[in-house]
Amino acid sequence: MSRVIIKDTVVQERQYKDRNGAQQILREQRAVLDQGDGYGLPFRIGLGTGSVYPMGDYEIDPSCFSLGRFGDLELSRYIKLKPVKPVVAVAPGKVA
Repeated sequence: MSRVIIKDTVVQERQYKDRNGAQQILREQRAVLDQGDGYGLPFRIGLGTGSVYPMGDYEIDPSCFSLGRFGDLELSRYIKLKPVKPVVAVAPGKVA
């Protein structure tokens, strides 16, 4: 399973004017998609009005996936991340 790594809590904000001339702000956080091959794929997570994700390892919430009009897999614009719980190693011969 691919995991998303948040390496810092820096939020990048960009301002623009929408079609009606109203000022809008895009809030984004940087992340890396680790597919297990040693090469991370950097991307941006749109935060909207949501909170900044703390540093750590995450997986993409399944609710963010949907099927498009022609049956293609789509990912929602504002993805939700779920923290990955660390695996606790148990010493041989000990019961957890």
